[in-house]
Amino acid sequence: MDTANRYYQLANRDIVYMKYILEAHEGLTMMSTIDGKRGIVRVNYPVCFAAEVDSMMHALAQEIEVTEVTEAGEPCSKA
Repeated sequence: MDTANRYYQLANRDIVYMKYILEAHEGLTMMSTIDGKRGIVRVNYPVCFAAEVDSMMHALAQEIEVTEVTEAGEPCSKA
């Protein structure tokens, strides 16, 4: 199964909340903290669930401030 990674930056206090939300959708994603001080996390998911991950991250962004970034923590450009 092909997988993909996306990286997000959020407040340190929201990392555990985001992890609980993602884990509630069992089998959809796996989240790892890359840099806890900077609030950088990696979300790994099966490529076939990309649309579901987009939808979930959009809904989550309505509750907490979460920004997609590169692996290095730089802002992503959605060109």
